[in-house]
Amino acid sequence: MSLEKLVILSSDDKDITSNSNSDFVVSLKESYYTQNVLKVMIKDVIVPNAFPNIRGTAYGSSQNNIFVLNDGGMTYQVIVPEGEYVISTLGVPPANDLLTVLKNLIDVAIAPAVVTITLDAITNKLNFSFSAGNWDFVSTVNSPLNDVVGVTGAIGSLSPSLDAQSIPDLSGYSMVYVHSKNIAEANAIDGDFGLISVAEAVSLVNAPYGSYAYRQNEDAILSTVLYDNPRNLSRIEIVLRDVKGNKLDIGTLKLTIIFKVILASG
Repeated sequence: MSLEKLVILSSDDKDITSNSNSDFVVSLKESYYTQNVLKVMIKDVIVPNAFPNIRGTAYGSSQNNIFVLNDGGMTYQVIVPEGEYVISTLGVPPANDLLTVLKNLIDVAIAPAVVTITLDAITNKLNFSFSAGNWDFVSTVNSPLNDVVGVTGAIGSLSPSLDAQSIPDLSGYSMVYVHSKNIAEANAIDGDFGLISVAEAVSLVNAPYGSYAYRQNEDAILSTVLYDNPRNLSRIEIVLRDVKGNKLDIGTLKLTIIFKVILASG
């Protein structure tokens, strides 16, 4: 006969050796009921959406705040400060209006020329019009802000006026992933990395920046991790990552994961 116990882990419980509230270790005070575990069933995960849509170097390969333009073979790079941005349709743009911030940065880089960036009311695509020069976009590899402003790459011909090829996307992260080698080693398969230790994926679609995302699994459909051999889970590592595997920092905010452990009969 197997035995079930509910385990509640929070970044508040982290060991002193932990790196952060989203990269931590918990040594459970209860040792008897965390040994000889046959499987783990994830019930609830609470994650703060502390991740801005314009991200800097701390986000590794998910950095997207660099924008590069080409003028007749000369390239100009600007770096947008990390933060949560909008594209304002009001008469007076807010301080975090991406088009205003981007225009000001480009104007400084290409002076004495200036750029006007507008959002087409019909196509919802951006237009970049320059007072001088013949311009083109560059590849997203070198200019990751392209994905945000709707640029898919170079147009191929130099012009004083450039239209983005797609609509802008300031949605930011749609998903984050709770990794744990102890709980879920080789539990998931990723297209780029192969086997990864994802215990649960949490959608941020309905969690605006600055709020909390809540993933709840009903008892009948709990996310289950089944072990080939009984496992000791008295010490558990938790790491929050994005889809590219970059570690995510939530600062002083809290991460919580609740799961059932199913133990082998004594």
